[in-house]
Amino acid sequence: MTMQPKPEQMITRPDGSMIAYKNLDPAKQIEHDLVTVLCDEAQSHHAILAAFKKQAIEEMVAKRQMMMDDHGVSKGGKDGNMTLRSACGRFMVKLTVSKHVTFGPELEAAKALIFEVVEDELEKGGSPFIKDLVTSVFKLNGKGRIDTKGILGLREHKCDDPRWSRAMDAIDEAIRRDAATTYVNFFTCDPSANPKSEGERRISLNLAEV
Repeated sequence: MTMQPKPEQMITRPDGSMIAYKNLDPAKQIEHDLVTVLCDEAQSHHAILAAFKKQAIEEMVAKRQMMMDDHGVSKGGKDGNMTLRSACGRFMVKLTVSKHVTFGPELEAAKALIFEVVEDELEKGGSPFIKDLVTSVFKLNGKGRIDTKGILGLREHKCDDPRWSRAMDAIDEAIRRDAATTYVNFFTCDPSANPKSEGERRISLNLAEV
């Protein structure tokens, strides 16, 4: 809990200037006190949740290894995903590893080759829909990211034009699997539900969902 500021305490304002707490308007003092206290508590809760997540992941990974070593029981997939259930069926914990794919500069070469092929097809009477589709794949979304799934999906399309093959090779070379995020989610479950997924309720640790 943040302590009540002393009247002579100096506060740095956004423009870099200093002002004594006692010289703030009374309403501003109340606002400052409330926001400071709540944000201080929020940081404490954030640290507690971060520590809990770390503990949960470490314990799940350790228990998986223990089951393998002691009983030869395999839990989880090759990517690190794992689901554990209580014997009563009322609780479940899921560990999910989400890999992030980004692209290197080779993607620009792939893009240029792909649009060359598309433009040539349009001149031959091809559908403008194809160009719109390809353009949307390379377009940045609201977060400044391109459609990773869409770009990877282009490799599934067949085309006899050698430029297309070179473009797909460039996409392969551009792929950077440089990060992964691990999520852990907790659930209460209704053992009698059929299917089981209908009885699963996530225990939200998101403040917006509480």
